Amino acid sequence: MTSPIPRLRADLDRRDIDHAPLSDTEVFHLACALRGWHVTPRTAANTGPIDARVWLAAALASGGRYRAPDADGHPADLRDDGPLVDSIVLMAVVQRHLLDAPAPGWDDDALAAQLGVARAFVARAQLVLDDVSALVRRARPPLGPGWWLSVARAQT
Repeated sequence: MTSPIPRLRADLDRRDIDHAPLSDTEVFHLACALRGWHVTPRTAANTGPIDARVWLAAALASGGRYRAPDADGHPADLRDDGPLVDSIVLMAVVQRHLLDAPAPGWDDDALAAQLGVARAFVARAQLVLDDVSALVRRARPPLGPGWWLSVARAQT
């Protein structure tokens, strides 16, 4: 039996998605997510950083369902040449993305304060989510992109 991974890598290449840093498992998960299939990547404790693009694509493709990493504080690589972020930031931006009613406390500053991380980490993760959501079917936010900005402005 031959592996489908070379074909999946070729498909990602045709979509101009950089697959070189991805493991074969990550390529499989990303390819599934882009096809609209539900995959829930598992992140075992004491493993390398999560590839944020793969994890976010899988979470969006499954309608916001995800499995949190087995260990708190598992790092995620946003592949934006910045420092690794805590994977909890990925979970928060997915939850914010899929809220179906405006609610205070979801702007970047509020999320950063609640999570105990720098605001820049939330903003960077959001940029990755925005990029990935353009590729994944059914990934459109119910309230529209950036809805939390208007809610935050209305409160000030």
